Amino acid sequence: MDTNALHFKIISDPQEAKKMWEAFSPHKRIDDEWDFRDIWTEELQFPFHFIAGYKNEQLIGLMPLQQNTGKGLGATYLQMQTPFLEFFGGIDIDDTQIWVVPGYEDTIKDFLKQIKTPAILSYLKDPYEVRSIKAEPYIDRFELDLKKFENIQDFMQKNLDGKSRQRLINRINKIKKNYEVTIKECTASELPLLYKLSIQRFGERSSFNLTQRQHVLEAFLKRFNVDLFAIELDGKIAAMSYGIIFNNTYTTMTIGYDITIRDLSKYLIITQLERAMEKGCTLFDAGKGDNGWKSHFNFQKIPQYKLLLNI
Repeated sequence: MDTNALHFKIISDPQEAKKMWEAFSPHKRIDDEWDFRDIWTEELQFPFHFIAGYKNEQLIGLMPLQQNTGKGLGATYLQMQTPFLEFFGGIDIDDTQIWVVPGYEDTIKDFLKQIKTPAILSYLKDPYEVRSIKAEPYIDRFELDLKKFENIQDFMQKNLDGKSRQRLINRINKIKKNYEVTIKECTASELPLLYKLSIQRFGERSSFNLTQRQHVLEAFLKRFNVDLFAIELDGKIAAMSYGIIFNNTYTTMTIGYDITIRDLSKYLIITQLERAMEKGCTLFDAGKGDNGWKSHFNFQKIPQYKLLLNI
């Protein structure tokens, strides 16, 4: 393709950036929604750095970036103390990508060449390459096609082998035998308990030690269809789950549970899956990382890539 007529523009104005976003976003997954990404970083006030590509006067592509100024979980997790470019929404976004109109796929390398400063482009959907620098496999995200199952019993029958299935059933039944179990719908007022359960589980590594991360979940409650529920044991909340339902996909955002109660986490996950099915969802997005159970439950692996530039 002749790229001589290509030129690029940096978009930093939020309204202009949003207008371009809406022109390109497929709006298929929660990660495609402006509000979802914006909420992750609106409190941190990261400047927009959208790279818009034009051929003559026609807008042919968009690379939606932001400048991480060294604040928030992303900078800490990636051990970056100086500003760097990342995709809009930061490390919480999956399947990030450069959008181009059909027929201009060959220009993606030209978009990447516009990055002149340090950049960490993570959780990429595709293994991009520029100037002989290749994106490396980074981590897998996991999802489950719920259309294959009639109910949670059908899932366990089809996705777990006999021994694993019976072991899981026995462990869930043991919890039901030892406690009076209630599934409870929760409200925003009970979110602090979810944060507490996470901090008890992960200690200093829990993202909820940052109040900004707490505010994100509170904001999602006001803008999206959130499934927030708890498992009560003998009248006391012992586990909580936070998921978002969007476009028939159930995306699990975070869970918290009493780590002293054996197999409670498995009970919580099975309850998530059952609720997703009951609410008519056709896909379960379990997020990044195996966490010791997703492969065991035969969820589909979807690779995510990372590209480092000027670092």
